[in-house]
Amino acid sequence: MITFRKIEPQDLDKIYLNEVLRPLITVSSQGERFAVVIEEDGAIKGGVSGYRQGEDAFMQQVAVLPGLEEDSLLDGLIRSLVYILERDGVQRLFAMGDENWHLYERIGFKRFDSPDSDYCLVLDIPSFFEQKTCR
Repeated sequence: MITFRKIEPQDLDKIYLNEVLRPLITVSSQGERFAVVIEEDGAIKGGVSGYRQGEDAFMQQVAVLPGLEEDSLLDGLIRSLVYILERDGVQRLFAMGDENWHLYERIGFKRFDSPDSDYCLVLDIPSFFEQKTCR
């Protein structure tokens, strides 16, 4: 069974020992850190990490182990992160324009110009939950 959940201390060794997943926990942050992982049968398959500043959250690293379900896992991971952050009072989630930008836009992120930052996509979390249909 696949589970999306907040990272736990016992996950750190598993993540650190995997070259694909290691950046999830080694990236420096500029605020309160967060991380959500994908677990299947006790194995960490991927995750997303970043930091929070007030009502804003910033995704810094997204990693999913290569495989047939990679796109579906990534979609579920980002949607789970949005749900968890909403419960923690976050209003906006920012993402960089990386190789996953098409997925972020499908979920509901909008582009914006930010000359001083690498972040160019934002999701208004309250609006995300007001949608009547899934994207």
